[in-house]
Amino acid sequence: MIIIQQENFHNNLLIGSSKIAMKKLIKYIDLELIIWIGGLIYLASINPYETDHFNFCLFNAIGIDFCPGCGLGRSVSYIFHGDFYSSFFQHPLGLFAIIVLSIRIFHLVKSKYITNKSEVLNG
Repeated sequence: MIIIQQENFHNNLLIGSSKIAMKKLIKYIDLELIIWIGGLIYLASINPYETDHFNFCLFNAIGIDFCPGCGLGRSVSYIFHGDFYSSFFQHPLGLFAIIVLSIRIFHLVKSKYITNKSEVLNG
C-alpha cells in the first residue's frame, strides 16, 4: 500500500511538473509568429499554376465578383516560385505583402526571443 501511494505521489509530481513546463512552453511560443511563418511556408509550397484551388474569400462565397484581396495569396506564391510577372498580374501588392509580413516576423522574433533572452533564460 505504501509503495502504491509513493508511485501515485511521483506520478502526480510528474504530471504537475509537466503542466508547469507546458505552460512555460506556451508562454514562450508566440502564436502569431507561428501563423505568419506557417502561412508563408504554405504559400511557398503550393502550386500557383493550378486552376482549381480552395478559396477563403467571403465575397466570392456570397456571389460578389469584386474583392480587393483576391489573388494576393496566389501572387505571393508566384513570387516564391520566381514568376514576378504573373505575380504582379495576379495582384500588384504581392511583393509588398511579403515585405510587410517579413518585417512583422522579424519584429516578433526580435521582441520575443532576442531582447527578452535573459528573461527567458532566467525563468
